[in-house]
Amino acid sequence: MQRDSSNFDIAAICDVLARHGVEYVVIGGVAAVLHGADLLTQDFDVVPRGGDANLMRLTEALLDLEAEVSFAGKVRRFPDGDWLLASRTWTFETRLGPFDVLFQPDGAPGYDLLREMASTQEVGDGVAVHVASIDDLISMKRAAGRPKDLNALPLLEYLRDRQANPPPA
Repeated sequence: MQRDSSNFDIAAICDVLARHGVEYVVIGGVAAVLHGADLLTQDFDVVPRGGDANLMRLTEALLDLEAEVSFAGKVRRFPDGDWLLASRTWTFETRLGPFDVLFQPDGAPGYDLLREMASTQEVGDGVAVHVASIDDLISMKRAAGRPKDLNALPLLEYLRDRQANPPPA
């Protein structure tokens, strides 16, 4: 299955993850947009909390999303969620759009620190999600070093500075 963002529905993906009780932090372009960046993003990136129970809930959510590993085929039911630890990064196509799971994104602290620094925001119909801090996003974009990430840095730095020093009302 090729990457197809025509059916991309972030709120619906978050709803599925919430129904399954998956613990995660939103990163990448969606996190930047939730912080106010006017960026185009075509996939939904998350860092999940580790642990067998959460990885099993994530597996169940992936099954619900009819996920396929990009270029490898459909996600199957496994006895536990440990199969997800076979890779640092998973790229999925789902019925609701592209969805990527990253366990150790370059430039990011571990899940616990990423979650500690995250803000909570509502997506769609009141689904609360944890969104990586702008400082963590900047660090990840710098470490990734791709042109699209480097191009986003000035806007993210502006938003960070504006949050630290809001204009007078």
